[in-house]
Amino acid sequence: MAQLHPGSNFLGIERQPERVAKCNARTARLGLTNALAVQGTGEQGLEPLPDSCCAVFHLYFPDPWPKRRHAVRRVFQQGFLAEVRRILSPGGTLRLMSDNEPYFAEMRELTRSGWAERDWEDGREAVPTAFESVFLKLGKKPFRACLSAVQESTAGSP
Repeated sequence: MAQLHPGSNFLGIERQPERVAKCNARTARLGLTNALAVQGTGEQGLEPLPDSCCAVFHLYFPDPWPKRRHAVRRVFQQGFLAEVRRILSPGGTLRLMSDNEPYFAEMRELTRSGWAERDWEDGREAVPTAFESVFLKLGKKPFRACLSAVQESTAGSP
């Protein structure tokens, strides 16, 4: 994506340090100065970012932690969603993709109010992720949603 859109900056937040190192080594090898990966988890990974600094936030194939006792480890929770809303610029976009239908349904439930549907095919070129490529090779279509935060109403204001 950084190669396709040299005028945009890309920040990746990843839990696993090996993946961060691999990503940064690849961007350096390709001479991409508009992409950086940092280690972080969930909402804590977003806290250092300033308000309204992000035009598009991608969350693709987050670990579903399918066992009930591990569900608290899922990245997509109310606090994370609040941080995403905070860093999105007005009119910004949240793009979600998953191969796990139950987890995707939970993500959609959390975005049921306060978020509006947008067209996934918005004319922007996209590069499939490694997980997406594997899923597509299996003949499956990932679950996905493109959303924008609904502005808070000022009911009661004159």
